[in-house]
Amino acid sequence: MRRIGIVGAGQAGLVLAIGLRQLGYAVTVFAERPAAEVRAGRLVSNQCLFAPALRRERELGIGFWDGEAPPVGEISFAAAGDGSEPSMAWRVALDRPAQSVDQRVKVSRWLAEFERLGGELRIRRVTPADLDECAREFELLVVAAGRGPQFDALFPRDGERSPYREPQRAIGVAYVAGTLDAVPGLTFGMAPVGEFFLLPVLSVHGPVHGIGFFGVPGGPMDVWDGVTGVEQHHETARKLLRTHYPWQATLLDEAYPVAPTETLHGRITPVVRHPVGTLPSGAKVLAMGDTAVTNDPVGGQGANMAARAARAYQDAIVDRGDRPFDEEFMHDAFARYWRHARHATRFTNDLLAPPPAHVLATLDTAQRVPRVAHRFAHLFENPADYEGWLGDPDAAMQYLRDVQSGVQSVPEAGTAPVTK
Repeated sequence: MRRIGIVGAGQAGLVLAIGLRQLGYAVTVFAERPAAEVRAGRLVSNQCLFAPALRRERELGIGFWDGEAPPVGEISFAAAGDGSEPSMAWRVALDRPAQSVDQRVKVSRWLAEFERLGGELRIRRVTPADLDECAREFELLVVAAGRGPQFDALFPRDGERSPYREPQRAIGVAYVAGTLDAVPGLTFGMAPVGEFFLLPVLSVHGPVHGIGFFGVPGGPMDVWDGVTGVEQHHETARKLLRTHYPWQATLLDEAYPVAPTETLHGRITPVVRHPVGTLPSGAKVLAMGDTAVTNDPVGGQGANMAARAARAYQDAIVDRGDRPFDEEFMHDAFARYWRHARHATRFTNDLLAPPPAHVLATLDTAQRVPRVAHRFAHLFENPADYEGWLGDPDAAMQYLRDVQSGVQSVPEAGTAPVTK
């Protein structure tokens, strides 16, 4: 039985651990906190999983919330204009509903499931200095400890794949409750100074809504550094809506914060790292999830890419058979993941820049041509469609000419759109 160690107990690490354990591998997970502490802790992230990531959870039998989590059935988009109404707006149903489940709910339940399957769970914080000791125990050691500076030196930045060196958004997220039940899906607003989202979430407090703001650093939405309490956060969010998204000015008027623990603020630098680290002993370790590739949350790809990474790494491990998990293997495992992750990374990085003319033309056309809205909305589910479409200005404009003349020259993912 091959022994695998995984440092980190998040979306990437636990999905990999559970998948490998179901196949009979001896898996040890190093987690900083036990399940009860995870569930009782502060809000740590907000995520929306689309159909491919949800399918993987269901394949493993760990999609425990299908009957409880509110479905995210549509995406609505609006861009700020000069007045109180948006300059463009559209809504489109997703072919397959997405789902947002609080990471504390998922991780605490998955930790218990991992132990039920016979996995070994060790509650300890692993530092870079501890990795050599850990590596001696296992045939393969995977570091899926999330983003953060502790492993930066071990997995250096890949400059060719990382266009940004600084955070591109100031982020403020909160869970709220109240009169938002009529919002059935993901609402996304865009303004020159930043973006906002709203979506239904299954949290540790039950069904709520997550609302988040992504402000361009140094701009008028970069406001979270001095915000300390949940009520101050709520009033700041209401002010941002009134000022920058006036068509949503009353959205939070009848809503209220769920609890003092249900806010988070931060700044994330998008980065791709070299995935293989060398320890002082010469042993090699493999980065995974946000430790390897960190995308800004504006593109909604973090947890989805974690699920992709877990599947790619599991397949690489299984295909390796009895051969050693050497440096060649590690680069191959990451390459399997990067074949998809590169599309999500490009898509997200481009969202952080001011939209070029062909993207604005696409969003505008989506108001009148449901097929365009459908294709754009499904980029969040499958960003592999991005590079050959919106990643290429000529291809994007040709597509718009074709759809408006009734010609479909470019294959599109998904089925016929449903608009509202």
